[in-house]
Amino acid sequence: MEIRRLTGTAAVAATLAVAGVAVVAQPAAAAVSVSYRSSQGQFDNNPGSGAQAWAWVWTSSSIGAWIDVQYYDGTGGRLDTPGGTASSANLPKDVWIMRVCEYSKNQFNEVIWSCSGWKP
Repeated sequence: MEIRRLTGTAAVAATLAVAGVAVVAQPAAAAVSVSYRSSQGQFDNNPGSGAQAWAWVWTSSSIGAWIDVQYYDGTGGRLDTPGGTASSANLPKDVWIMRVCEYSKNQFNEVIWSCSGWKP
């Protein structure tokens, strides 16, 4: 019975290879960093702490920054940090993509915000 199951698995893998179908794997264990203006964010899907994932945001902006993360299932979250500080958090799911956003002031001293592009 066990040999038949392995043979079936090999046949499926061979069929996918012949058909040219790409099998999407989750990202490698390496951390992903994004820098934007005066801020930086990072996530790691294999932090070694026992958590599923880990995220960090830092800014030298006097107002603050945050990161938005999106998980593979389409849900997401946000991690904020006040100006001149860093924040980190353990996350419940692997992160698919992340962006860094930062508050700043315009020429009229109004608080505005902008974000980097999404990075896998």
